[in-house]
Amino acid sequence: MELTQEQKNFYNTFGYLVMPGLVRDSVDWISSEFEAVFTDRGVQHDGSRRSVIVPFIDQREKLCTLLDHPGVDGLIRGLLGEEFNYLGGDGNFYTGDTRWHSDGFHTIGHYLKVAFYLDPVSKDSGCLRVIPGSQRIDLYDKWEARKARESENLWGIAQSQVPAIPLESQPGDVVAFNHGLMHAAFGGSTRRRMFTLNCCATCESEAEVKEMENFISGAARFWIDHTHSEVMRRTASPQRMRHLRQVMEHEGHLPALSAKARAEMAEPARG
Repeated sequence: MELTQEQKNFYNTFGYLVMPGLVRDSVDWISSEFEAVFTDRGVQHDGSRRSVIVPFIDQREKLCTLLDHPGVDGLIRGLLGEEFNYLGGDGNFYTGDTRWHSDGFHTIGHYLKVAFYLDPVSKDSGCLRVIPGSQRIDLYDKWEARKARESENLWGIAQSQVPAIPLESQPGDVVAFNHGLMHAAFGGSTRRRMFTLNCCATCESEAEVKEMENFISGAARFWIDHTHSEVMRRTASPQRMRHLRQVMEHEGHLPALSAKARAEMAEPARG
């Protein structure tokens, strides 16, 4: 699959792209594998708070093949370039609202999140809401909309009332968005299933490598020593390995950081 120039233009302007039905033909086995990961890891979601596993698709050999899926691969290549890097991702049972935030505002490099929702979600039942254009670097400290988390103090409205685009989704749809994009979710159930892939464009400068290493460092809070699992690496085709290699070459600092996190934290992070 190849993105059209219009789709690329839309993403570059507004910071997100919705691909309806991109993995619809695979959604049954994806859902089964999703549940199997939580069973394998002995994680029981009781609805009281978010349950998360990192990395996620790496836990099961069949889920790893999503990186080889023509639609998923074509989407990421179209937005980041042929030699993109796969940086892991998370699998979640979400509970309740998610306040306004961005997933890290990178002024160096290009970072993308690809989200898969396994339950129907609408504006008032936990779908992703986005503020179009809020990923723009030139607006980072100039546009008040990026302060949506302070909506009650700034504008006298609840966070759920902040003007935004709801990306309503059916199982099989895929949503991709820039890490800098402001997003949130409201009104969702206590058992919303969603998982993600984090990716970045290939690093071509020392500054881009340093930015990627900083991103990798953030995984220490999940108590993991490698960005990718042994299963992901062992089963990788040459095509998939292109998206793992640069990350593997620059994660040598992660084990020490994870050891420090284990010593200081009562449990791995939940988000």
